[in-house]
Amino acid sequence: MELYDAIFYRKTIKSYSNKIIKKPLLEEIKKLCGNITYLNNNLNIKAHLIERGHLIHFLVGKEFGVKAPHYILITSNKGEDYLQNVGFAIENLVLELTCLGVGTSWLKCQLKREDVKEFVQLNEIDSEYDEDEDIEIDESKIEYPISLLAIGYPDEYENLFRKSKRSYDRKKIREICKEFNPKWNDILEGVRVAPSVMNKQPWLFKEKEYGFDLYENLPHKRFKIEDENKISMGAALRHFDICCKEKHLNIQYVKRNIKDRRKKEYFISIIDKNHD
Repeated sequence: MELYDAIFYRKTIKSYSNKIIKKPLLEEIKKLCGNITYLNNNLNIKAHLIERGHLIHFLVGKEFGVKAPHYILITSNKGEDYLQNVGFAIENLVLELTCLGVGTSWLKCQLKREDVKEFVQLNEIDSEYDEDEDIEIDESKIEYPISLLAIGYPDEYENLFRKSKRSYDRKKIREICKEFNPKWNDILEGVRVAPSVMNKQPWLFKEKEYGFDLYENLPHKRFKIEDENKISMGAALRHFDICCKEKHLNIQYVKRNIKDRRKKEYFISIIDKNHD
């Protein structure tokens, strides 16, 4: 299975088998974690494979309804659009794991640095902050736990893949982009099925002469999902990126000086390099 196909057949696994992933495949997963990509090169996003799932179980207790044999912890410094970049990086990893026959679940991460530094190697500058509490913290340099993936094999009652690529509870394409050139239809279909927190599907595309401006529909504060919503935006953009590569469309991502709209926050612009 290729990444493009995985977009349509991947599903969240909520119930995992106790069967652990064998060492050769864990090593392959570790390599994938070491080769994640994202848009903002000033960020330092890392994916840490936690082979011993009980370490996470001990920290979170019964907080999660999902319990897996292994996890991937994502850490990042807090630079520009770091949450969207985390989503962009990790959704690609999720799809790569799907292609390997490994199930995944995005989990809300409430772990702190001090919770994980015993079994996750943080960068050197972190150790300076840990040893001297009087040092002023520079948020742009410190690694923080941002997101958590449960990974493993589904139990006997759950399928790894969707039975049909059309079995989605999602908005229609016209709800995420009202007007667009028909050449973008397959691309936006891939975006439409992207995962999102509480299935909010917060992305809104506005077609321009150069491509698209991408906005986030901001969630109501009562949901308390502001961070997860931005991670969802990155996941959707990764779907857009993978679909464009599949269809041989040459695009570029640029931050433009564009004002936010009412209850909508500008994220990024997509430049169509093939546009006449």
